[in-house]
Amino acid sequence: MSRSYVLMTAMPPTKGHMRLIQFAAKVGTSAEVIVATQPDEPYSFERVQALHDATKDMNVNIHHIHKELPQEPEVAVGFWDMWLDFLLMFGLQSEDFIVASEMYGAKLAEISGATFVPYDVDRELYHSKATEVRDHPIYNFDQILPEFQKYLMKRVTIFGAESTGKTTLSNNLRRDDGLGAHWLFEYARPYLEKCGTEITTESMTAIWRGQKALQEHSESFMDMPFIIQDTDLFSTVGYWDFWDMNTPPALVEDAIRLKSDLYLITQSNIPFEEDPIRYG
Repeated sequence: MSRSYVLMTAMPPTKGHMRLIQFAAKVGTSAEVIVATQPDEPYSFERVQALHDATKDMNVNIHHIHKELPQEPEVAVGFWDMWLDFLLMFGLQSEDFIVASEMYGAKLAEISGATFVPYDVDRELYHSKATEVRDHPIYNFDQILPEFQKYLMKRVTIFGAESTGKTTLSNNLRRDDGLGAHWLFEYARPYLEKCGTEITTESMTAIWRGQKALQEHSESFMDMPFIIQDTDLFSTVGYWDFWDMNTPPALVEDAIRLKSDLYLITQSNIPFEEDPIRYG
């Protein structure tokens, strides 16, 4: 019953980390993944949770060390003894394996009596490194573990008065090749075009439910770093308030719950173009 031990910081967790874990789980009867995070690092617990989520159906155990740790073995006294103590704490025995894509694995195997099993040290199977992804996350977003992408994705809403270019601006942002974004249309427009422009409690409620569902549905779009929205539920709040001044509290709660990370407000001092959908 020889187990595989893998050390990582997973900052951020990548598809390369996942391949390393999958390989380690094939080498031993299980993969014991030790994730070391520092108190001053971002997303420490989210990184661990993402690995938990990604490996929940595998023979993998995720262990977490969250404390101030030395990073440089050349200058830190007792560096290797510290890591040996961690490995022993998580059950390492001499018949187990140290699986790594870096040569530090050989040193850990030497001092622990375990066997070093290197994995793709020359990056022949998977070229991406976590350092590259960390330095340029937007351009390498597709290399990030899908279970962690949700913590990084940002939602941007173009917000403003009627006919101030929200749809044009949001579409232009979506088409920016360097950005990487999904686009969400305003639900009210296709609804009014297909179902008629008469405003009733039923139609306002349908627009509210549709816009809410659209924004919630987009939470599953995890392959790009941004979601660009042509307005959001706060517009629905405004229209309802303008219509009868009895805006449902649940609509306001939904708007707050689904609020964006960033709002770009359009200026209203441009020539107005009448919109038959809104004012017909």
